[in-house]
Amino acid sequence: MICHMPNMPTCVECGAPVTNLYTEYSKGNIRLTPCEKCKKFADKYVEHDFVIIFIDMLLHKPQVYRHLLFNRLEYRDHGIDPNVFKLGILLILFDVYIKWFRLEKYYTASNIPFIEQPVFLQYLYILFLCVIEFVVFQFGVRLAVSFYIGDKYAIIKYNYIAIALIISSFGKILLILMVIWDYNGLEYSWLINIVVLTSNVEALAVFLNVGYFKTLLILIFGLGLKVLAQIFFIQITNNPLLLTLLSI
Repeated sequence: MICHMPNMPTCVECGAPVTNLYTEYSKGNIRLTPCEKCKKFADKYVEHDFVIIFIDMLLHKPQVYRHLLFNRLEYRDHGIDPNVFKLGILLILFDVYIKWFRLEKYYTASNIPFIEQPVFLQYLYILFLCVIEFVVFQFGVRLAVSFYIGDKYAIIKYNYIAIALIISSFGKILLILMVIWDYNGLEYSWLINIVVLTSNVEALAVFLNVGYFKTLLILIFGLGLKVLAQIFFIQITNNPLLLTLLSI
């Protein structure tokens, strides 16, 4: 089994490699290239705007992730695309805000001494926790991929695993809308977590070219390590009551 290589254009419909995505006859005048295997346009998203792409991401369409991972981003042997890196930072900051919001909303009922700390120290603590969670989750997924799929059977660009996970975690941004609208105080935030998980499954399955069940097991391993890291960090910093508020 060989996963798709990001250094070649790919048909978003069937995943087959193609020579090019379109032919440009003049500025603004292009003709989409049909795929020789499935006979459909290799990448219909070339002509679609961001709104259509975002809607298809919400609908978990594999075609949109093939477009983003194989055709949209500039190929890199190492590292992460700057725009994806910025999105990753933004997602971490969203996590910080959501955790902090949850603490501020419920601290009176829990009587947590952590709230008595200066605001700056609170922010640094939660920021450091979120960075640890992010790094451990990424590491756990990579570790699971290397063991569960194996380098003997797949050619894997591990930096694109990080890219796939970051892009497909866009759903975390929707939590901000729940805060703005005060929708039952984030009681239904677990629905967003499910959306993010299923998006992660779709994007990673597309990149690794494996089934959903195997991909889900890989992500569960990463999430398990993330939870263990969260528990360990909170315990060694002597804030065990935070475990009831700082959920995954």
